[in-house]
Amino acid sequence: MTPSSWLTRRGRRHLDRARAYGRAASALASAGIVEDARPPFFMLIAHAMELGLKAVIAGGAVDDDRLIIIGHDLPLCLRLAGDRGLDLEPAGGQIEAVLDALAMPHLAQTLRYPAHLSWPLPEPQSALDALDGLLARVADVLDGPHRPTLN
Repeated sequence: MTPSSWLTRRGRRHLDRARAYGRAASALASAGIVEDARPPFFMLIAHAMELGLKAVIAGGAVDDDRLIIIGHDLPLCLRLAGDRGLDLEPAGGQIEAVLDALAMPHLAQTLRYPAHLSWPLPEPQSALDALDGLLARVADVLDGPHRPTLN
C-alpha cells in the first residue's frame, strides 16, 4: 500500500465516523426531540464537524498523537484543514457561522456534561445543513489529488 493510499483511507475513516455522528443528530431531529436533547444534539454536530475537519488533516500525514493534541479546537481544525486544501465556498459563511457558534461550547465540553451553557447555539436545521455542507467539501478534498503534508 502506498503512503498516499494509506493516508486517504485514514482520512476516510474519520469522515465515515463524522457521517455516523451526523446521522445520529439527524435521527434526533427527525424524531422531533432536539429540544428535549439540545446539548447532546449539538455535541453530535460539533463532534462530527471536528472529525470531518480532522479527516482532511489526517489525510496529510499528521500522526494520531498530533490529532489528539489538536483536541476539540474547531477554529484550529478549520485552519489546518484549510491549509490542506479545504475550501468552504460556496455557502462557507453558513458553515463558519455554525462552527463558530459551537466552537467554545465544544472546546469547553459543556455539550457533553451537565454544565451551564452560556453560549447561544444555532438553529438545529442550520446546524444540520452546515454539517452536510462541510462533510461534502471534506469528501471533495479526500477525493482530490494528494497534497503535501503539514509536518
